Amino acid sequence: MTTTHEELSTQEGYYTVQEIERLIALGERIAAAPNASPDAFIASVWDHGVEKAAELVESIASFRAVSEVLSPKINEVAWSTNVLEARNILASHTGIFRYLNGSWRKAKALVGSLLRDRSLPIDQQVLLLDELIKAQGERKKIQEGNDFGHSAFGSDWRGEKSDSSPLMALVEWMRTLRDVGPEARLLASRLVDREDVKLRTQQLNQLLQQVRSQLDVLWSSFGLSPEEHFTNQISITRVSLVFIEQKIQHLIEVDEQCARVMVKPPARIDERCQLVTRMIDLQKLIIELRAETPIAESAFDEQWKELSSDWDYLGLACSWLEQNSALRFVAAKLTNRAETAQIAQETHQFSQKIVNELEQIAKELKGTVKTLFGSSSDELKISVAWEKLQIWIANSEQLSKWVAYQHRVAQARKYGLSEVVEKLACGGLSLNSSISAVERTYFESLLKVMALEEPDLVRFDGELHSRQVTGFAELDLKRIKAASLEVVRAHHRQIPSKSGGVGPVGVLRSEMVKKRGHLPIRQLMLKAGVAIQALKPVMMMSPLSVAQFLIPGRQKFDLLVMDEASQIQPVDAIGAIARCKQVVVVGDERQLPPTRFFAKMTESAANDDDDEVSQVADIESVLGLFVARGLPQRMLRWHYRSRHQSLIAVSNSQFYENKLFIVPSPYTQEAGMGLQFHHIPDGVFESGGKGTNTVEAKAVAKAIMEHARKYPEQSLGVATFSVSQRKAIQDELELLRRLNPDLEEFFNAHPSEPFFVKNLENVQGDERDVIMISVGYARNAQGYMAMRFGPLGSEGGERRLNVLISRAKRRCEVFASITDEDIDLERAKGKGVFAFKLFLQYARTGRISLAQRSEKEMDSIFEEQVANALQKAGYQVHPQVGIAGFFIDLAIADPDMPGRYMIGIECDGRAYHSSRSARERDRLRQAVLEDHGWIIHRIWSTDWFHRPEEQLERTLQAIESAKKELSDRTEQLRQRARAVPVEIVTVDRGPIVEIGLVDSDIRNESEIAYLEATPVANMSYELHETPLGILSEMVEQIVEVESPIHLSEVITRLRTAWGLQRAGARIEAVVNRAVNLVCNKGNILQDGQFLVHQKSKIILRNRQHVQSSGLRKSEMLPPQEIAVGIVQVVKNNLGATEDEIIMSLSRSLGFKATSGTLRKVISEVIEQLLFKGAILREDTLFVENKEAVIE
Repeated sequence: MTTTHEELSTQEGYYTVQEIERLIALGERIAAAPNASPDAFIASVWDHGVEKAAELVESIASFRAVSEVLSPKINEVAWSTNVLEARNILASHTGIFRYLNGSWRKAKALVGSLLRDRSLPIDQQVLLLDELIKAQGERKKIQEGNDFGHSAFGSDWRGEKSDSSPLMALVEWMRTLRDVGPEARLLASRLVDREDVKLRTQQLNQLLQQVRSQLDVLWSSFGLSPEEHFTNQISITRVSLVFIEQKIQHLIEVDEQCARVMVKPPARIDERCQLVTRMIDLQKLIIELRAETPIAESAFDEQWKELSSDWDYLGLACSWLEQNSALRFVAAKLTNRAETAQIAQETHQFSQKIVNELEQIAKELKGTVKTLFGSSSDELKISVAWEKLQIWIANSEQLSKWVAYQHRVAQARKYGLSEVVEKLACGGLSLNSSISAVERTYFESLLKVMALEEPDLVRFDGELHSRQVTGFAELDLKRIKAASLEVVRAHHRQIPSKSGGVGPVGVLRSEMVKKRGHLPIRQLMLKAGVAIQALKPVMMMSPLSVAQFLIPGRQKFDLLVMDEASQIQPVDAIGAIARCKQVVVVGDERQLPPTRFFAKMTESAANDDDDEVSQVADIESVLGLFVARGLPQRMLRWHYRSRHQSLIAVSNSQFYENKLFIVPSPYTQEAGMGLQFHHIPDGVFESGGKGTNTVEAKAVAKAIMEHARKYPEQSLGVATFSVSQRKAIQDELELLRRLNPDLEEFFNAHPSEPFFVKNLENVQGDERDVIMISVGYARNAQGYMAMRFGPLGSEGGERRLNVLISRAKRRCEVFASITDEDIDLERAKGKGVFAFKLFLQYARTGRISLAQRSEKEMDSIFEEQVANALQKAGYQVHPQVGIAGFFIDLAIADPDMPGRYMIGIECDGRAYHSSRSARERDRLRQAVLEDHGWIIHRIWSTDWFHRPEEQLERTLQAIESAKKELSDRTEQLRQRARAVPVEIVTVDRGPIVEIGLVDSDIRNESEIAYLEATPVANMSYELHETPLGILSEMVEQIVEVESPIHLSEVITRLRTAWGLQRAGARIEAVVNRAVNLVCNKGNILQDGQFLVHQKSKIILRNRQHVQSSGLRKSEMLPPQEIAVGIVQVVKNNLGATEDEIIMSLSRSLGFKATSGTLRKVISEVIEQLLFKGAILREDTLFVENKEAVIE
């Protein structure tokens, strides 16, 4: 066995049986390797791509099998034609009327053009198509895996022409390498003589088999744990052969020793080894023991007897000395050690009894020895315990109080108040201050928890946060501006190209250059509506205009917005709604309804309608119809128009249930804003035929002229309760204007908000800085007050009043010859009259000192602290200034100018954190307040908590700065735009007038001339004898320049390069082989008779000046290029008829005349695009399918 092992361990440098077995397996794999390209063996793709290679080889085998069957039956072009849809159509249409189906006829014609035998029955054609589709799929897999195939199989790979048998043999061999790794294929690529490898592997295997059985016997002879003897290896096959050899030599020596010293040696090797080891260890111990004999005799005296000593006794003696080293001298002096031990034992038992008694007392008192006596039981002095017990006995009646106190202490400790308990117990905290101390401790603990959960609270800096808020507001405004610009850009991207001249764009261009004889608008929208919508996607039209100019079903809109919907009848809105996908209805049910003048004439005819139609007819407006149908609603609660809350207070209270958010004003009537009442006590209502109040009309006209003189920068409107009073004011105003021509400029000074005098029926939708209201109604000449107030007394009168009193932005001046006290609600009925009385009462008596102050209390202690600090500084502070929905936390009154606030102070309290968004909280709210004239200063609660003095000083500085700013403001600076300005974005498009926006440096694709390739011939060869490698490169150069190009044109370029006049069969054959070689590389695809370069963009090219006559032949035009041109024509013109497409495309291709053949070629491509869904047919127009994805 030793000899065999020595021979085996010298083989190949391997030292374990396992490694030798792996070497044998490696050699067997290498010997079985198939004959293949060396490059195939070393390819890294085999590490993880064996199954991918197998699938690729299976695809080759499948393709070769199917192609051998199909090639005699189909044309070459069939391999590149998508026949799946045609196959499905032929298979699904089997009835006798299938010939009437256009799709079936097209599919049959397509399939017939691909078969060599067109007479085959349809079912056989379907079977052939199934096989063709399967082969096309396999071919596509082969083409997609071409690079992988080259990497895996090297020179053995020839694409779809590869032989699958040797490739599959290589794959199967690679599968056998999973347990040996890549080393086998790397060695196989370098080893040519694999028979020698096979012979050496067999010899090594025979040698291993000889020793393997002997090693197994050796392993089993070591019992249950043989690994302990072989370096903890779990198998002997993992043990080094050198170590095994050494182990065998050691076992021989052990066996010889056992034979010499043992009478009956154990049968097992491991037991013999253990006995020998124990004998060796025992001999070493005996030697060491005899060496220490002098020391042992000195320590143990006569008890030391070397090997015969009482080892248990000596061990106890050593243990006692180690534990009681300090007592060994005392013990040496005691003669009666047993008696001393007895006394010590009794003393210990007595002390333990005392401790047990103390612990029992502490337990009964619900405490511990340490809490009751101040020390633990081990450290407690008996004298201290005795004194404490004597005091307890003397005061035993106080025990109940002590128990109750301990109960409260336990509860306090349970709730985390141990520190307070300790301070109360030692006198460090008085009883009076304990409650405030507990509260402070509680709130501080809450703050600590919040600081841990939200570390930003600790690091908060109000100044930095304010800068962040300012930055957010600026970025938000920039984002809104950028969004508006993006809308403009998106619109410009939809504008038709300037190259369009047919279809809707052509019609529109034609109308634009006409001087007379234009199409009616309805006809223009019919023929060019698509182009008009592309240029002007937003149209503002009345319901009547929609019905008059837009033909149903032709123009569609994504969104319809109906403003003032309360004045639109449902019947008028139906036409516009039917033309849109979404509808947004904007209106106010509390304002004027639609006029019923014409509806009354047809009401009798409606009585015969069914119930549902009658219910719709009974709804007065489209707004009411949408509300009745339960569609989603949203109230626009922010009131932007009124610059003073008194202007909208009555409407908000009487008509909007106080739901409006009204921005408070920093000014009052004394500052020239808000609601003002002018009583005309001598006014007389001229009842009878005139129905006017001339005295009041003169007062109003005089006030108008006074306004023009003092406030020419403010727009003005006058509203009356009747047409007669409106006429009276106009007459009086005309007289005054003639007398004051210097003020005439005012009446033309506001083109966007011109001066007007209207009655309340016509004032809806108007708004002006100042509105003057002339009531007109008064007592007659006899002093009688008739309770007739025109439209206000009729149904819906309150809605008319709501419109009238909510038109002013800055100031509303009411001129009336009566007051609220003159209106008797017992005689005058109706909601309108009731609301009118309230309005007059508010206008006459509603003196609002400063801005209207709410009765709300402050939101937080934080606000109270700030207000108290400012009041101590000498300022008058008003909390929660406002009347509805929108309140200023704190406002500082201006002592120098009554009727004005100097500054508004915003605290981040309830109003701040209840905002729904950061925009509303940090930008809109302050922007709206500043727009209304407020100067805003913000105090952050965290800053006030940490640095109240600093924040107070900053606030005082802000108040002084605001005071100075207000003193420096001019009247023009106080005229602000509304809170949400409307910004008009204009784009300078230059002085030209044209449809479409195309950069001047970009050429129109239809104007690109056809570029012919000029390859350079290698004159060392004849054309038909040129090597395929050279010829294929020339073909690729031609296709790269002229893609897509007909195959015959490629032949023409090559023969021209060699100076030949014609090309025979040999030239055509060699060129076809070169084309096939190029196509196999993957950059060029052959689509029928046309070659297409995959990296070249297909564009429309003008062939007017080409040299090759073949390029101007209709049948030589690439269908791919024609398809691009067709899509381009319909896209640029937003649609075109078939004749327009053919005519425009013919000219773009360079043909001055359109032959029948050319028309047929283009028409066929149009049908193909229509079949594929690239374009759609709408009536006579073909339009682009924007959702189509065409490969």
